[in-house]
Formats: sequence, C-alpha cells, structure tokens
Amino acid sequence: MRKKETLVVGILIIVLILLETFSKNTITDAMNDANIHVHQILHKVDCDKGTLVFYELEEHPNGCNIGLLEKSLNKYKWVNGAVVDDFSEEEDLTWCLSGIGKSNEIGNPDALQVAHGIVTNDNIVEVTVALKDEEAKSAEIVDTDLGRIWYFLMEKETNHRPDIAGLDSDGEIVYGIGL
Repeated sequence: MRKKETLVVGILIIVLILLETFSKNTITDAMNDANIHVHQILHKVDCDKGTLVFYELEEHPNGCNIGLLEKSLNKYKWVNGAVVDDFSEEEDLTWCLSGIGKSNEIGNPDALQVAHGIVTNDNIVEVTVALKDEEAKSAEIVDTDLGRIWYFLMEKETNHRPDIAGLDSDGEIVYGIGL
C-alpha cells in the first residue's frame, strides 16, 4: 500500500510541475495578449501594486511607455498603461503624471500614480518631486538602451502638478517644472 501512495504522490507532483511549466508567461507574453506589441522592455520594477514596466512599442520606435502588470504564481496579467514621451524630445527633462493602477480614482487602494519622464540633459544627475506643501523627494533615474528615464511612485495621489526639478552634480537646479 505504501508504494501505491508514494507513486500517486509522485505522479501528482510531476503533473503539477508540468502544469506550472506550461502555464508560465512572461511580461512580454502578457502584454502581447493585451494587444500591446512590445519591441523591448526598457526597465521594470516591482512595487506593491504589481510590476511597473517601461517599454518601447514596435509601432513607436524611440518612444517610452509605462505600464503595470500584476502577477499571480507564474502568470502576469496586464492592468493598465500610458504613453510617456519620445527620446528625441528637445526638452532637458520631460514629465508626466500617470494613473495606471486598477483604479484611477483618488483614494482608491488600487490606484497607482507615477510621476515619470525622460532626461536628455547629461548635466542632470538627480530629479526631485514635491507635492504641494511637501518636501522634495528624489526620483529614480535609470539608464536604458534608448536613454535615461526617471520615475517616482507617488505615496499619495494628487490632481495637482508636482514641482519637479532636475539637479546637477552641485545640487543646482538645471531644469524646473512648477518651481
């Protein structure tokens, strides 16, 4: 009887492994399933709402878009996204405020608001973001195959444009928005 139980457990484990292997999908698979034709993923970051991706579309070369996917077990599912900018922009620093969570309603726990953009001025080494009556906080700057992007996960949602500054290595403002 012991051999039979061990055999059944072994077969179940093999079946589960096979199901898991064949049901896997990648971020790109999930985006393609959502009819988003990704040329390349520029950057990804895990956050409490899912996986945030910056990507270039096949039909919009040299552009940067942002999206959110959620993951359960080994499967990704597209949630929402937005268009950002083109790397050929002539601005020193571009910006956008995107609501890309399951809900874009302010105060909803499924909301995710991200300030983000492209940095084209090589003198900018830091980007800061400040909401009304709050201290400025540093955003992440990431080098990608197409150029530098920046992003800041908003701790709380807002309907107001944040103050955004591009700083040089001396901490001087090179480019400011809303300052």
